[in-house]
Amino acid sequence: MNGNVTYYFGHALTGQGRKHLYKEMMEEAELVYVLQGAPTFKGSELLKELGYFYVKQGFEVEWFKHALLEDTVEAVYVRGCNRLFVWSSEWGIEPTLFGTKHRVLSFYDCLEEEQLEGVGEKLANAMKERELFREKCITMLEIAKKLHDDWEVVTQSCMDWQALNNQVENLKSAVFQSIILNKTGKRTHRLLGTLTPQGAQNTVESITKNLTRRLMIKGKPGTGKSSLMKGLADEANARGLDAQIVWCGLDAGSVDMVIIPELNFCIFDSTEPHVFDPQDGRLGDEIFDMGQHCLLSEEAEVKIEEIRVKYKAALQDAMGYATRYEEAENTIRLLMDRCLSTALWREKTAPLFERLTK
Repeated sequence: MNGNVTYYFGHALTGQGRKHLYKEMMEEAELVYVLQGAPTFKGSELLKELGYFYVKQGFEVEWFKHALLEDTVEAVYVRGCNRLFVWSSEWGIEPTLFGTKHRVLSFYDCLEEEQLEGVGEKLANAMKERELFREKCITMLEIAKKLHDDWEVVTQSCMDWQALNNQVENLKSAVFQSIILNKTGKRTHRLLGTLTPQGAQNTVESITKNLTRRLMIKGKPGTGKSSLMKGLADEANARGLDAQIVWCGLDAGSVDMVIIPELNFCIFDSTEPHVFDPQDGRLGDEIFDMGQHCLLSEEAEVKIEEIRVKYKAALQDAMGYATRYEEAENTIRLLMDRCLSTALWREKTAPLFERLTK
């Protein structure tokens, strides 16, 4: 019986720079394959092949997609045997646990020098463009984040915090009841989505497809959605339950979802830019309305509209730069693929395909 695949984004473009969680995932995994090499589409194909290889053995597999390049994978996590395969070079990830849980495979020697010399100038130009447009994109996202912070200040001034606190305490009682497990609750980390040239994208449907209960938060920016979810994760861990924190793809410090696997439960921000509502026929879908505690004055609404216009414009500019960034990244990978030795590649990758007894 085959397993299945859950999709996440491997990194996100945020107002604080590029965010990834591979170091946290390396701690979570029991065995880590650190794959070192230049950015190539061939590396993504290898990771997909590994993913399918384990799916066919019945394992649940997580694929971590590139923020910009559609259908490009930069890491694979195999649940059950807890193996992580990560194309590490771009993220400055260095193995430390040699001889135990970290195994290193370098693909740099698969590059043919003569072929590299033939594309060297084009590569250099594409890499300069990639760096330029990545920085421009992140600069615009930084501006957007500051505007969003201003937006939050306005809504926070209109909140009934006591009423919200009461609602949150009632939620905790309903979710956890009297559950206390005789173990230490584990915490893991994933990303919800990222900005792409097509706008903000997420993998909520894939992440939550097997969960029985989905609580969808409705509320304005700055009204405590992220704080609520962090608090639920803390409460879960304190009771011995595991919790997975799924981080925001635009603000590196903000949480967009918390999953409590042992309760088959998740709660997530279902407002812009990832609006979700209960699905017809899905009995475990509910709305958690925090917006009822925020009563905006006319003055506040005017301020928010002014901020919203600037915020949307900054995101639009960021998307434009992300498009140019994507084009440069695509060029680099195509050029690198032309320089790979197929024979050396086959020889290097063969030992990775190891059959396991589940």
